[in-house]
Amino acid sequence: MLFSSTTLIRYYLFGIRKSIIYNNNYSEKGFLMSTSINFKKLAAYSLTSTVMITAGQAALAHTRLQSPIILEGTRVYNAEVIGHGCHNPQTNTNSTPIRGTSVVFPDATATVTSKPYGSAASVEATPAGAVSDWISGAGEGYNKKIYSSELFTTEGQKSNANGNVVGYWTGGGGELPGINYVGVIPFRTDAITINPESCARTVTFVIAIGDICELTDTNGFSDETVNLWTPRVGSNYDGIGLHGENSPATLKVVRNITGTAATLTTTAVAANPLPASCGEGLDITITPTAEQLNRDMPAVGPDGAQIWPRQ
Repeated sequence: MLFSSTTLIRYYLFGIRKSIIYNNNYSEKGFLMSTSINFKKLAAYSLTSTVMITAGQAALAHTRLQSPIILEGTRVYNAEVIGHGCHNPQTNTNSTPIRGTSVVFPDATATVTSKPYGSAASVEATPAGAVSDWISGAGEGYNKKIYSSELFTTEGQKSNANGNVVGYWTGGGGELPGINYVGVIPFRTDAITINPESCARTVTFVIAIGDICELTDTNGFSDETVNLWTPRVGSNYDGIGLHGENSPATLKVVRNITGTAATLTTTAVAANPLPASCGEGLDITITPTAEQLNRDMPAVGPDGAQIWPRQ
């Protein structure tokens, strides 16, 4: 189905302007992008300087963070790493290209649970109060998108009622091949400080990600249209029965118990020892609520028009 220029305006935020330069025909499938391929974006660059690299078998991996474990008190330039595309029923592979991604980081309303430090995954977690009990400051807004048009040409940050950034989306202008490449979407994590009076040894943020292959409403979610790497919390984005069900990305912040000395290029980070009463300490997990995901997962343009999922 082709769209009129009036319809295209609504989807401008997923790269229509650049698509117009390349090709005057646009289809609903593929985020309304050019039918021609931008081969510049298919070149193999190094992982540290670009958003696309040759991946080989790594393309089979789930979408995760380039640096999933960081030290508290340290600003980190990180990235979302997209491992593969959506399911292609014709080839029975994950070769359907990714045409956009939407990411949500937990805010201060998140659900908090704890386990004894170093516990196995099978150990049941227990409720553990509020985010502010474990993290100093606002408890949200630590992650900000780094502007980049290497892979997708259009992007937007997501902010909550407090004005804090709680996620981002990006898409349009190109596509990530489903196999043999990975896509790297850069963002920055500001220095996070674990509450000194708490017994937290680590704090893990659960991150919800949707890698989008085709624009649909939530009823159209399938392994062929979207890869949902989200926690199962009862939201519209749980992806029950889909490939990535209940397998979200995570960002673990490790307490800097001994401190870090200054180097020629970095400043010193003060020690944050565990209180003596804490023993080995606790592993804290912070998971976005269903309410937050339903509010923040959609990709919404500055004009308020929702691009994904379709309404």
